[in-house]
Amino acid sequence: MSRLSPLQPLVRFSLVMLGCTTALVSPVWAVSLSGTAADQLEAERAGLTREWIVQLPFESDGYRLNRVDVGQWLVVAQSDDGMIHAVRAAAGKQAQPEAPAVGSLLWSTSLGLPRFPIQPAGIDHNLVTTTRNMDCCGLDTRTGSILWRRRLPVTPSAGSLPVGDWVYTPLRDASVYRLPANPFRLSAKPAKDEATGEDADSSSKKKQQASLDPVRINSHGIVEQLPAPYAGGAIWCTRNGHLTAIEQADKGWARHEFHLRQQPNGPVVVTGQTVFAATVTGELARFEDAPGGLRLTWRTLLETRLHANQPRPQLMLAGNTLLVSLDAVGIAAHDATTGKRKWVASLPGDLLAVVGGRLWCYDLMNRLTALSLTDGRPVAFLDPGPFTMPVTNRSTEKLILASPRGLLVSLGSRDVAGAIGQPQSDEEADASAGEAVKESGEPAAAAEPMDGDDSFDFFGT
Repeated sequence: MSRLSPLQPLVRFSLVMLGCTTALVSPVWAVSLSGTAADQLEAERAGLTREWIVQLPFESDGYRLNRVDVGQWLVVAQSDDGMIHAVRAAAGKQAQPEAPAVGSLLWSTSLGLPRFPIQPAGIDHNLVTTTRNMDCCGLDTRTGSILWRRRLPVTPSAGSLPVGDWVYTPLRDASVYRLPANPFRLSAKPAKDEATGEDADSSSKKKQQASLDPVRINSHGIVEQLPAPYAGGAIWCTRNGHLTAIEQADKGWARHEFHLRQQPNGPVVVTGQTVFAATVTGELARFEDAPGGLRLTWRTLLETRLHANQPRPQLMLAGNTLLVSLDAVGIAAHDATTGKRKWVASLPGDLLAVVGGRLWCYDLMNRLTALSLTDGRPVAFLDPGPFTMPVTNRSTEKLILASPRGLLVSLGSRDVAGAIGQPQSDEEADASAGEAVKESGEPAAAAEPMDGDDSFDFFGT
């Protein structure tokens, strides 16, 4: 019987440690994503292309990803280990050689272990806000550093939304707490604040100080969804269906209200100064901004009841097509201008994103299914693999997938996809362009880019 030499145990131990180290440093998606939605070949077969993939760091293997929110330039993810992460999701139009690459992890910041459910993050050009326990935190978009932390008087009922110079945070006492986005600035307060009914102080110095004080706005009910930007202000809908819009006016702020008289089905959709909302009784409505307040443009029935106060968005706008989740019945498409129904697909699922003229959803069969915006037919399928966390993206035409272990992937269209703000889908735009050429004899003008793309440079110098 041969005996081991003194060096053999050391050599075997070294080989074992080398194998463990290789397993730790190798990407978790290198060998486990074949055949899934993150597989480049599978994505291309479905008309998509994988733009980036990134693994978020955790403090320990016992923690999991809790929530993912998508903005025009950032993807913000929160985990139950108290961390908040930001991934650069898109690039500006100007060339920026020193800017981080698209799909790179910009920063990770610890906010402490949460004692309450994690709320959605608000994403603005320069500020990311989140409510953690009884605090509202403002983080720098580029670095993730905590710019300020404000103690809330009441437990928050939804996430906080930064819009321009202000941050709106719904509270459990049926109010919305308005905070300054930059508490260190000096800005004179207008003579009359119509939204809150407060009178301005006559002293210029006191005006500047008062303008930075938090204001509690009566919301006439508990707000359970993240407010939405609206005309330089914010709009929200309470649990009992009270729709309230706060917008900037010539003198201070103007408040517009409309009572749906029914519980909402989920967060409203806002495009410009047009608002879409759905109720539990199956009503779909469109509102326009008017001098006297919110004006009802049209209202139509969905022919089925819906679940009340859904935390996930149940409405999505793609050009001139309004997509509605009908819960167990399926998904319907309506004309955004007239409210007329276009089609119904008997495929229940979570709305995810519109990419390349297709609506992607996470169906009950645990598949990623793409529906044609023209007639609602299923045209593509993908195996989600480990990406079992549905992420709704109403900001860009990107399909964002997430796994509980912190793996994020972005899928875009293989073809040139139009922006979300275009009035028509790809098929409808081509048909309209052909008709314009026949009538005028001149080529149709190219679609103008969104205003935000020209005025904002994410990593400008």
